[in-house]
Amino acid sequence: MISLKLRWEPPFNEITNTTNEIIKLDNELTLEELFIFFYEKYGTKFKDLLWDKKTKGEFSSFLSIIINGRSYRDENFLKTLIRDGDDIAFLYLYFGG
Repeated sequence: MISLKLRWEPPFNEITNTTNEIIKLDNELTLEELFIFFYEKYGTKFKDLLWDKKTKGEFSSFLSIIINGRSYRDENFLKTLIRDGDDIAFLYLYFGG
């Protein structure tokens, strides 16, 4: 069993109805498998936040996922192994004035 600490920044907190959450899962999994878990738990609104609306298969350019203080965004992003004790933050980077 693994335990993950999740931080939901806007707009994710509006879908999850929380800003912090600890979840327990049966075993280590990849980031892609974790996304599937969240799709099933939170529905299509969550999924829509992750993916670019115009370019199929591309993550939203506003999306930042930080695991243990490190931002992930390389070609092996979805294969990142999530382990017991990982601290994961989901947030959108907004710009403007």
